[in-house]
Amino acid sequence: MRSDDPFLLPGGDNGCLLVHGFTGGPNEMRGLGAHLAGRGHTVLGIRLAGHGGSPDDLAAVRWRDWLAGAAEGLAYLRGRCATVGMVGFSLGGALSIMLAAQEPVDRLALLATPLRLQGDWRVGLLAVARHVMPWFYPFERADFRHPAVRAQILARQPDADLDDPAVQAYLRRQVRISTAAIDELRLATLAARAALPRVSAPALIMHGRADDTAPLDSAETILAGLGSREKELVWWDSTGHQLLVEGPHREAIYARVGDFLA
Repeated sequence: MRSDDPFLLPGGDNGCLLVHGFTGGPNEMRGLGAHLAGRGHTVLGIRLAGHGGSPDDLAAVRWRDWLAGAAEGLAYLRGRCATVGMVGFSLGGALSIMLAAQEPVDRLALLATPLRLQGDWRVGLLAVARHVMPWFYPFERADFRHPAVRAQILARQPDADLDDPAVQAYLRRQVRISTAAIDELRLATLAARAALPRVSAPALIMHGRADDTAPLDSAETILAGLGSREKELVWWDSTGHQLLVEGPHREAIYARVGDFLA
């Protein structure tokens, strides 16, 4: 099994659906999944449509395809578990909000979830740019010494030598993301924002104070907008966007999610 394959960790009657982030994969959630399985949960880590293959695969899907995949995962766990919670990271959090608004879930954990895209005036042009500029090169000007950049790449390519100039040059030129897919991410965040009042499940929101990908104000917006009567926002200092794979509080974050789902 490849590290970015979907995974099922059988356990008890409490199910947990793990939904990864944009351009990520199940491997982002695997450490948390192992922790939850160790506490007796049946854990399913799905792979969203268009992820895990070529850039063209991601360019061909729409946000409703991602939502449909999450719904399939939830239905699978519903068929074998007495209770089901959801943990969504980044885009996965936005999808989890929408799914929880459509059908009841027992618990909802939202990690580093954006309700808008971070960026300058160009974000507002995505609806047009997707038709005239098909590709975005995320590492074109990347600083490969930055811990968050390294964590993002090593989560997908653990053996990559990020200090090798040839590897750096390859990443700058060859890694590309569909502009249409980025716009679908934008549309998903807007749909999640609109769905907030229809969510009633107890909710845990967690966000790193050093997150430079998911805007910090999104966490406050989620807390204020959720229809849930039981909801809590937890901040983590010295923690960036990839809070499940790097940072000083990673194990504590696993434990906090586990306590919430117990």
